[in-house]
Amino acid sequence: MKFLLHLFLPAVLFATAAFQTVTLTAAEVKTVASPSGIVRMDVSVGETLTWSLTFDGKTVLAPSRLGLTFKNAPALGEMKIADCSVKTIHETWSNPLSKKSTYVDHCAEMTLKVAETAAPNRELILVFRAYDDGIALRYIVPDQAALPGAFVLTSDDTQFAFTGDWTCWASDQKQFNTSQEKEFPQMKLSDITENAFAICPLVISGDFGYCALMESDLLKWAGAQFAAVPGGNKAGGPCTLAVRLTPRADGNGCVLRETGARSPWRVVTLGKKAVDLINNSGIVLNCATPCVLEDTSWIEAGASSWDWWSEGNKVLNTDTLKARIDLAAANGWKFTTLDDPWYFNSKFQYKPEFLTDTASGCGTIDLPEAFAYARSKGVKIYLWMHYQDFDFCGHERTFTAYEKWGAAGMKIDFMDSDNQERVEWIEDIVKNAAKHHLMINFHGMYKPTGMERTYPNQITREGILGNEYNKFGEVTPKHCATLPFTRWLCGPGDFTPGGFVNRQPEHAYRQKNLQTPTCCEQGTRAHALAMCLITDSPCLTICDSPWNYADQPGFSFLKNIPAVWDETVAVDGEIGKFYLHYRRSGDKFYAGAITDAEARRLTLKLDFLKPGKTYTAQIFCDTPQSGGPNVKDAEKIAEIVQDVTSADTLTIQMVRNGGWTAIFTEK
Repeated sequence: MKFLLHLFLPAVLFATAAFQTVTLTAAEVKTVASPSGIVRMDVSVGETLTWSLTFDGKTVLAPSRLGLTFKNAPALGEMKIADCSVKTIHETWSNPLSKKSTYVDHCAEMTLKVAETAAPNRELILVFRAYDDGIALRYIVPDQAALPGAFVLTSDDTQFAFTGDWTCWASDQKQFNTSQEKEFPQMKLSDITENAFAICPLVISGDFGYCALMESDLLKWAGAQFAAVPGGNKAGGPCTLAVRLTPRADGNGCVLRETGARSPWRVVTLGKKAVDLINNSGIVLNCATPCVLEDTSWIEAGASSWDWWSEGNKVLNTDTLKARIDLAAANGWKFTTLDDPWYFNSKFQYKPEFLTDTASGCGTIDLPEAFAYARSKGVKIYLWMHYQDFDFCGHERTFTAYEKWGAAGMKIDFMDSDNQERVEWIEDIVKNAAKHHLMINFHGMYKPTGMERTYPNQITREGILGNEYNKFGEVTPKHCATLPFTRWLCGPGDFTPGGFVNRQPEHAYRQKNLQTPTCCEQGTRAHALAMCLITDSPCLTICDSPWNYADQPGFSFLKNIPAVWDETVAVDGEIGKFYLHYRRSGDKFYAGAITDAEARRLTLKLDFLKPGKTYTAQIFCDTPQSGGPNVKDAEKIAEIVQDVTSADTLTIQMVRNGGWTAIFTEK
């Protein structure tokens, strides 16, 4: 539709023209709302392409730019709607390898085809999904004359125009291509600069409630960060963020694809309270490509013992590995993880002959003996490998050897990139590992984007500032109380909890060398147990050594601890301050809480238990002796057993940097 705007001009100009005619194009607006109508997106197509977002009648995003920029091509020009369709999605699918076993994918989906009104007449397809607790949008670059066969993308121009300078929790990585192992400090949106590299999730608290910016279905594309639009952030005023794609390693833009390609989904989850983000319907997984593996029966979750974090002055050898196999077998843990430097005492020294059947040992480990011992105990082994050694040895050769040995899978490390080439490498690895029935735990890795649904053998990944940093840095209880509301929103994170040398932060120490007896963990013993429950990871790597666990109070909590859950519910919490939740595995319930440097008193209603049933509650909690001002040893813990029903309410008392856990078993 065209409008003619007549401008009144001063009389002095009438000699040349009485009136001047200016042509403006009216934007076309399409709206998609969530099933209940609480979430709404308005998409405007005209001289610019924009979208806006409201949640329960409150503006989350003012009109924000959409679009893509192609190499050696002008910016997208004026556009019109070529086609539009809307449908309802309402599907239920099961996920036995997650924090809940059933997901409901319920949304309204609008597919919008737009085209430039003038040359080069490029076309885009945009897909918008509106859920009651968030949204997702993606681009499709269709086959077209203006982009014959292939394209190079230099930027994703999706923007997020927030109406205020809201509080946020942002992990700025300072550069492209990192292991994404940093804290999520609290700041203002105006603190995010145009040179920032803020990774997903970026969590914001405004007058609308809470939201988290994430991405889903990252396949054959570049990973995303966020930065301020130049001139778009004003302290105390509106702030606009933009997607920032990681460039390709070969320097050819950010994404090189054939037409027909689909971008990852840009996801915004929404909630009135911070815990609503955790209880989200699972948009990242719902938007991910469904499982492409024909057979997943061999994929299994479980806890794992581990050698690297706590080796201390005990040299890694066959006997210490057997001790960790015994630890796993005695406590219902399915795995042990044999880490760096199992195959040699320095990196980049992997010898391909160690992959042969005749190899009698690798470094200080007699590998055939270790695997035979593990089989006799019903335990499987994950084997660490540096990705460069993996490339050097050959993927297929390594997979074949690991499968013959009977390995559970591989822990592959140090990729430290989410450029398109590395993203494609990652998918190729998990796809081919599945042919050999091998699970993959990626370390030195970017955040999850739903791949665990597409390739369930990608069992977990790092991309998190985890407990390993207590070995050479620090992991504060404040950071621990931030993670459920930030990094774990994206998906599994191999945090490696469970240290049993527990210290208040002022008495914490680092492991400077092998002569230091062992590592310590900040917080109380009850805090360490709660982190084992809070951690979302289908391969739950429990960090400490058999000799640090021996005869220790509280260790019984870790016996037969589940790594996946039928149900997870966040009950209460404030980002970076405290967190309280419960989980269900079959008929058994678990509950846990942690706090920061402030001692806290919380209450937990037990109405999630079956009504009319009596449960035995086994409670592990702080004692005053673990949190006093002069406490050095924070390992004191109380164990309480009592009967409870769904009508009861428990009082939770935590000391500073403390925790609380409970197991509820039906009598």
